[in-house]
Amino acid sequence: MNRRIKTITIFSLLIAFIPIYSQEKSDVPKYSLFRQNENYEYLQSGSNTSYKKDLFDPIKFIPINKKETIYISLGGQLRPRFEYFSNRNWISDSDENFYSQRIAFHTDIVLGKHVRLFGELYHGYTSHEKEFAQSDNLDFHQAFLDIKFSTGENSKITFRLGRQELAYGAARLIGFREGPNIRRSFDASRVIYKVGSANIQAFYGKEVRPAFGSFDNEFTFFNSDVNNPQLWGLYTQFKIKNFTGRNEIYYLGFQSNQSRFNDVFGEETRHSIGVRRYGKLGKRFSYNTELIYQFGKIDQSNISAFNIETDWYYQLINTSWKIKPGLKLEYTSGDNEIGDGKINTFNPLFVNPAYYSLAATITPVNMVSIHPSVTMTPTEKLKLYFEWGIFWRASKNDGLYSPPRFISRQMNGLSDKGLGNQLGFKATYEINRHLSFDLDMSYFIAGDFQKSSGESANIFHLAPTFSYKF
Repeated sequence: MNRRIKTITIFSLLIAFIPIYSQEKSDVPKYSLFRQNENYEYLQSGSNTSYKKDLFDPIKFIPINKKETIYISLGGQLRPRFEYFSNRNWISDSDENFYSQRIAFHTDIVLGKHVRLFGELYHGYTSHEKEFAQSDNLDFHQAFLDIKFSTGENSKITFRLGRQELAYGAARLIGFREGPNIRRSFDASRVIYKVGSANIQAFYGKEVRPAFGSFDNEFTFFNSDVNNPQLWGLYTQFKIKNFTGRNEIYYLGFQSNQSRFNDVFGEETRHSIGVRRYGKLGKRFSYNTELIYQFGKIDQSNISAFNIETDWYYQLINTSWKIKPGLKLEYTSGDNEIGDGKINTFNPLFVNPAYYSLAATITPVNMVSIHPSVTMTPTEKLKLYFEWGIFWRASKNDGLYSPPRFISRQMNGLSDKGLGNQLGFKATYEINRHLSFDLDMSYFIAGDFQKSSGESANIFHLAPTFSYKF
């Protein structure tokens, strides 16, 4: 009897331990687009992590005390890129090609449950002397202090002060400027409150204007004499019970000492109120709709402007390449009349310059556009994206604007509204967790407005990019 019990016990233990030894570990989480959001506490000693080992694990969690509540995490990026332009800004025979690179290194210092320090150094180089936001010898791209508190069983609040990246929603008004070497950051203070699935943030800051030397990007948060554009606001993200999808409601304030739109130039104070709803219907259809209204003053002119955009995507059935057709529609207001004491031109604030492609030719101001697209995933590592953008001026009494919000061509009494067509292609190949390759191409066919207002050669842009992250 004892022998039988012993046999059953051994067999039971073997059965119990088989899943442990045979269980395959999952891949390590991908690096975040926002490196400050990464968390490597799963590497604490004694933790039963389900992730595979990675070459850089030893520098991702470096404990300082025995309890491992104080630790350091290190990381960075090397991103070389080559760019080629033909007929840039529609100017004939203005071919350009240049090399650029970003080198980044960050340190995350966690001092227990409540305090954290994060710093990130950027070096940007380009062989093109006039490229905006590409060159900066060495400086702090981010350097902030977090103070965190738990306010309940499922809620916490974080106070963040210092140089930091800001990006909200679909980044139509506040984007991180991933295209150029130097991403956008702000000298800001922020309060982040999370309860359940809801996220509420209040913030105030000033845009960092990169200089070209070493450690010469002035910290402007406490300096009232600088002309850096200011940003403040309140952002909320939440779900509604029994409704699919997520919702955002936000208010943004913007101030600039020098702004120019159509027939108005001077100090600008602008307020934006936005509503966004996005998510999925079923397993295959996804949607994203956003409405923004703006008011305020530029010099002596009153602002009344708006933007509406909606995106739809549908995942086709029974396709090995996971083909996903999409359609994006956008209307961004322009000025209705000249000299009427009102300005109806929408301000995209801190939009990503690559909003319509890495060529950064046009920006969402005074524009109507339609974008049919197709996304394909032939393999798990390769993604292909094709887009056709068709553009018109929203108002014939307003001009054409370039990123982020500068008028590049006056309307000059021209009634032509057509801005042309842009064919875009992007291929992304993830060689492994650390190394990826992107290929961006776009061909912009000039419209009637460009042909009537000046140079109108078609633009071709090519940008192969490697990225190595650790």
